[in-house]
Amino acid sequence: MQAIKNKLVSLNIDFVGKRRFFAAISVVLVIASWVSFVVIGPNWGIDFTGGTEMEFRFDQDSKVSMDEIREALIQLDFGDEALQSVNDPSLQQYAIRINDPKYGSGEMQQQVRDILTKAYGDDWITGERVDAEVGVRMAISYSGDYVAPKDVELALASMDGVSAEESKENNQVVVKLPGLAQIIEQKLKQQLPGKSFEIIRSEAVGPKVGGDLKRAGFLSIAITLVLVLIYVAFRFDISFSPGAVVALFHDVSLTIGVFVLTNIGGQGLEVNLAIIGALLTIVGYSLNDTIVIYDRIRENTDRYRRKDLPELVNVSINETMARTLATSVTTFLAISPFLLLGGNTIQTFAFAMLLGVIFGTYSTIYVASPTILVMQDVKPWLSKIVVLPSSGGAKDSDEG
Repeated sequence: MQAIKNKLVSLNIDFVGKRRFFAAISVVLVIASWVSFVVIGPNWGIDFTGGTEMEFRFDQDSKVSMDEIREALIQLDFGDEALQSVNDPSLQQYAIRINDPKYGSGEMQQQVRDILTKAYGDDWITGERVDAEVGVRMAISYSGDYVAPKDVELALASMDGVSAEESKENNQVVVKLPGLAQIIEQKLKQQLPGKSFEIIRSEAVGPKVGGDLKRAGFLSIAITLVLVLIYVAFRFDISFSPGAVVALFHDVSLTIGVFVLTNIGGQGLEVNLAIIGALLTIVGYSLNDTIVIYDRIRENTDRYRRKDLPELVNVSINETMARTLATSVTTFLAISPFLLLGGNTIQTFAFAMLLGVIFGTYSTIYVASPTILVMQDVKPWLSKIVVLPSSGGAKDSDEG
């Protein structure tokens, strides 16, 4: 190991000399990532779109095929893509994902109307509003005298999982329908008698909540980049900040781009809250790597005052190469078990992290560090723009 480290330390690769070539590659890849994001679009998880997702597993004694499960759920009109096998098929673990939060409730809504119309008269229902933010809820306005929710619930007793509650508005009652996960569970029990299974996970998100989560997720990444810009400016120099932010933007863009490309034809890797967490982790990892090289550049600037900046940057990258590769390799080894043995969600998170390690290592060397040279060239031009007007007046008065 020491021999490898010594070999890496003694490297003298001209990274800076190839900066224009790699800059062109990076620009093309970032643009391609965002074009694919718009044209193809990611496979949004229900965290962002709203809908229902559930995982269930049959006992090993209950031998059930996917075709049998599809047949059992045929009354719910699921497409073939809604039902998926999870992990090893021998585990008999399956997932159902429906992006429409109101899916499967249309028939039940009509059944509620029919029962209440029969119980209270044809003109009793005067209005209806359906909300799917927290389960499917029917706010039913009615005419005539006050009707207690318990009486409405009693009238709907023949419908499993349906309940009623008081509304804040007069002459209105809220009827709560069972969620899609409950409907699926009931259908499986009816159509597959004797086949024992357990619900492992069940999630339901309303469309408004999903939209808010999507905006909040990407806003958190944007805020992080701004804070990084400020932090690096204070710790080092304003000329160092853009490089760090551009590198982080590069890493996030390329990671998202890979996820989008897997969605060509549909059913690609899912982009959900866990992936937003992975992107923020990637930002932290890449920033840490960048800070190490920035520290070395600052140290070498004080140590070798006669060397020009391109040479200093090159020397600094070479000197920290052993540390950069060691960090990348150890992070990859830590991620590997999750990537190989984890469940769907964990594997997707680990894959995002793996991409972040690769792109982060690359961007630290070929994006963040060379950008310092660009900023040094731009700095004199910027100083002319931000120079205070009073400076010229003071100078004139001194000369007079």
